[in-house]
Amino acid sequence: MSSYKAYQSQLQKALEPKHPMKNPLLVLKGGSDFMLNLTSNTLKTHWLSEGWNFERFEGASFNGERFLQATSTRSMFEPQQMSIVTQAFASADLFDCLKRLESSKSIQPALCLSHGGEVPAKFQKELQRLGAFILSCDEPAPWEAKDFLQDRCRAYKLQFNAEAANLFLDSTGSDLMKIENELRKLALILDGSKGPIDGSLLRPHLDFLREDNAFKVDQLLCQEAYPQALLLLKGLLDRGESSLAILAILSMHCRKALQIQAGMKNGHSPADLSRELRLPTSVVQNYLPYIRKKSAVVFQRALNLCHEADRRLKSIRHGEEIWLDRIVWELMPNPNPKN
Repeated sequence: MSSYKAYQSQLQKALEPKHPMKNPLLVLKGGSDFMLNLTSNTLKTHWLSEGWNFERFEGASFNGERFLQATSTRSMFEPQQMSIVTQAFASADLFDCLKRLESSKSIQPALCLSHGGEVPAKFQKELQRLGAFILSCDEPAPWEAKDFLQDRCRAYKLQFNAEAANLFLDSTGSDLMKIENELRKLALILDGSKGPIDGSLLRPHLDFLREDNAFKVDQLLCQEAYPQALLLLKGLLDRGESSLAILAILSMHCRKALQIQAGMKNGHSPADLSRELRLPTSVVQNYLPYIRKKSAVVFQRALNLCHEADRRLKSIRHGEEIWLDRIVWELMPNPNPKN
């Protein structure tokens, strides 16, 4: 198993702008499905940003004809294309196709072979002969969890100080999927935080983050299920959840709505917005029917209320439910509650 630092070094090389031209045959291998998927998605996002097209094949159906299609020179007027083959060594034809190549330079423009586990012995010699660039996607050792956390924080534009990093890992352990999920939720809650996040800022959110309530509140608002959203907020407060953590979810909901609304007005596709806002495409799609029914003024008013509530609740901790209800009422078609 390679170290995480070695993985980081190899990944940075693979992300260099000219790398696919210098090393057109890339192999991702390793025993961690999470790391394989993370690496594949990181490379895909990078290639798309560089103007490359992207095509995915399954190894079991990757025959000689598809190999030729994926590795043949295209017209200079067409965008460059990267083809990735998942579980590549399950292909019955791949070994013979590789043997017929003089070198990896015969591949135009680029091919990525992905495989869970070690490379089968019969392929190792061929890949070495061809000069393949091999990136080992192994799970970081427990003592490398801080390095992994630091990397993923950068991806989500979060910055933890040492105290917050220790507190976070005490809560999540070294489970990579859990670290990723919790960071995704934190990015929703702490969006716009300036400077390093310390323990005092992080601590109120940790218990809240262990549940999927952050996404449930967001989902109910997008569905305009306002009575259910109000009941959920009351239930969270009644069981002792931090009002500031809940407020952060409402604030981020308003920001996302404004960002997606502005992006759609500027002609951006849901896929474009997904990349720009670092949100799953399904989340962006869920917002579309919702934001089309409202003007930006509604979301801005609700966001202003969030800011006012944040100032008040940080100084005087009472009236939490009233403030949260007011924000939801602001989002409703008739924002004024009936007496």
